[in-house]
Amino acid sequence: MKKLKNIIALIGIVFLPFGLMVWYRTHQSSGFASLELIVYPLLFGGGSILILYIIKKYFLKESLAEFNSGKGYLIKDWLWALALTAIYFVLFYVERLTLSDILTFKSNMELLGLMLDMREKPILIILWFFPVLWIGIALYEELIRVFILTSLWKYSTSMVGAIVVMLITSLIIGFAHWSQGSYGIVTIAIKSMVACIFFYKYRRLMPLVISHVLYDGIQVAMLLITYPH
Repeated sequence: MKKLKNIIALIGIVFLPFGLMVWYRTHQSSGFASLELIVYPLLFGGGSILILYIIKKYFLKESLAEFNSGKGYLIKDWLWALALTAIYFVLFYVERLTLSDILTFKSNMELLGLMLDMREKPILIILWFFPVLWIGIALYEELIRVFILTSLWKYSTSMVGAIVVMLITSLIIGFAHWSQGSYGIVTIAIKSMVACIFFYKYRRLMPLVISHVLYDGIQVAMLLITYPH
């Protein structure tokens, strides 16, 4: 019964929302970027976090504490986050050198335009860099990642099983970014493996959230600063 509940929870929290997300981005050619920038992450990400909490606590009757059960403290979490961010950026440049000519990347020019509009609208910068990036993007995506991991690890306690689960999780996270093309799928899956390995070893959620914020935030900040007016 417990395993069946885990499967139902995974379908409701991960597979159905991700499937709808991929379908919508595939079939909606315009008008989605403005939602994707501010409203969509807050409503979809924030709402999904609430649903995850309710299902985890009342349906699965499990504590969210297992997402951050490893030993640690704030300063150590930030140090780990900085290390993870450095690894992500190393992978970013290696991937550009090795995969950018092999795989295809789909850019969203409408979204790019809205991101650049933030230079003229400080309120958008405040909204994106704080509630959107921290809650709607980083916390949501990392909670989903560790939820998949902790749910599937219950089916196997072996090292091989743990690695298979990390690969499955990274593929799911990668394919959720279908709209970015094969380059986005593969590179995000690779970085997800780094996050999965870290969580497997240390069981700390916060370094993953902080490094996600730093990685995305630095890239957007550099875009806003350096992109020609």
